[in-house]
Amino acid sequence: MYTSHPSMATPDYSFFQRIPLASGHLVKRFIRTMNTLARQPGMLISAASQDAAEAKAIYRLLKNSQLTEEVVLQTYRQETLRQMKATGESVFLCVQDTTEIDYGARAKTTGLGEFRSSKSKGLLAHSALVLTPSGLPLGVLHQKIWARDPALKGERQVSRPYEEKESYKWTESAKASMHDLPASTRLIQIGDREADFFEFLHTLEEDGQSYVVRSVQNRITETDGERMWDHVRAQEESARIVVSLPRDTHREKPARETTLAIRYVSDTAQVPGHLKRKKAGYMPLTCSLIHVVEVTPLPDQEPIEWFLVTNLPLADGAAACEKVGWYVRRWQIERFHYILKSRCGVEKLQQRDANALRKLILMYSIIAVDLQRLTYLARLDPDAPCTQAMSEEEWHVLYRIVHQTKQLPAQPLPCARWSGP
Repeated sequence: MYTSHPSMATPDYSFFQRIPLASGHLVKRFIRTMNTLARQPGMLISAASQDAAEAKAIYRLLKNSQLTEEVVLQTYRQETLRQMKATGESVFLCVQDTTEIDYGARAKTTGLGEFRSSKSKGLLAHSALVLTPSGLPLGVLHQKIWARDPALKGERQVSRPYEEKESYKWTESAKASMHDLPASTRLIQIGDREADFFEFLHTLEEDGQSYVVRSVQNRITETDGERMWDHVRAQEESARIVVSLPRDTHREKPARETTLAIRYVSDTAQVPGHLKRKKAGYMPLTCSLIHVVEVTPLPDQEPIEWFLVTNLPLADGAAACEKVGWYVRRWQIERFHYILKSRCGVEKLQQRDANALRKLILMYSIIAVDLQRLTYLARLDPDAPCTQAMSEEEWHVLYRIVHQTKQLPAQPLPCARWSGP
């Protein structure tokens, strides 16, 4: 089944005119495909296409060897850097996380891998989402999509070099996110507990990168052999901060504001024993640990308690609160994954080749960030014009598509009144 849509006078993704493809026709086809997918995200390609001819053209594009994830990401990254510069900010948060893209038991789709926790097949996507310190999503600086090799299931990775482990994705994304970054721009790498391992933090320190990561390792101090969690818990409270927490669907907790008490301590963490035995050349880690505990928990609920490890200087409680506020923005990547799966429907894609699926996941990731940014702006300032999130050309095109009209309002619609595709 094919649905008809009004023709688009100007592409939404015109910056992709710079994509390094050999044919101008191929560039135009890619831009038109991005517009088609963005117009009705979540629909099958056949349903989103204007007609059967367009659907076939999209399928041919996905099979074209010139169109690779690398060339798409390279061009999109340059646009993201432009967006970062346009904000006037000098500090940005680079939030990393991995999500499973589950395609069930698809026997006819080649190139899929297995997950550790189920019999389903699918792909893994690790993304580096860049935000302003206030939490505005700007783009994806790096994305790695891969299939886990079934032959390696159950194999211990401890003895393998770090660069060959799956966990190297954190360092790979951190290094890639710094590429072509202006000297005046500073990225803060933000990660959940999965990112708290010595090799990653040590490499960030060596590369001159800053980080705020939720700690899962109760490390031993180099000075007196004390556990760092015990050390920071013994400190006096230095500050309190009120933060907005998103809805926690896993624990069935509503979105809410809560007050957090802050303690912190700076110390040097020992190199873990297994790395000492490898004689890999790691040095003790100079860092600070921030203890965060909820003062106003929900009734009958355990209070939130976080330990955040960072290599940023903490002069006082206000500096520690700033880092806690940055970590709270990490929920934006959870929202990004939700939009990618629920709004863009990447787990419903019907391609029989994982290569085509990876291209589509990246293309929908770009669309997902656009949807997320517009939603964020609408909530932050409902009366702000939609031109804060898109160009004049973009909102003109989208308005005509959504409202099935050639007539435009005299002024751009406020973000809160905008009905996106």
